[in-house]
Amino acid sequence: MMHKFLQNKLWRDKMPDIKRAAGSIVHTKELGDAEYAFQLRIKLTEETAEVCVAQSKNELIEEFADVLEVIDALCALHKIAAEDVQKAQVKKREEKGGFYERAFVTIAEHPAGSGGELYCRAQPDKYPEVL
Repeated sequence: MMHKFLQNKLWRDKMPDIKRAAGSIVHTKELGDAEYAFQLRIKLTEETAEVCVAQSKNELIEEFADVLEVIDALCALHKIAAEDVQKAQVKKREEKGGFYERAFVTIAEHPAGSGGELYCRAQPDKYPEVL
């Protein structure tokens, strides 16, 4: 007796055949570019959430590998060279810094009309004003 489970998610390329070889029936469809891009972004969110709950160094390594695999696929889809992403990373680090000093900002006070104020006001759910 077979038990069916709804998936509706992007799987790694070899997994359908691996599961079929183990006796499963796996129904697949090929995605067009727009849906593929959308599903890769969903997969990126899924994989980064798994990084957040990883408990060990080995789990972190595995989850980081999954995140990088999704990023590689997104780069390939959008014809973005990994080197271009790395250059942008270095440029941002040089201009804005990285995340190594552990600066956790609790409140930011911006002058009226400044770029910081406008940025925060444009995203009130993310940056609520403190009175």
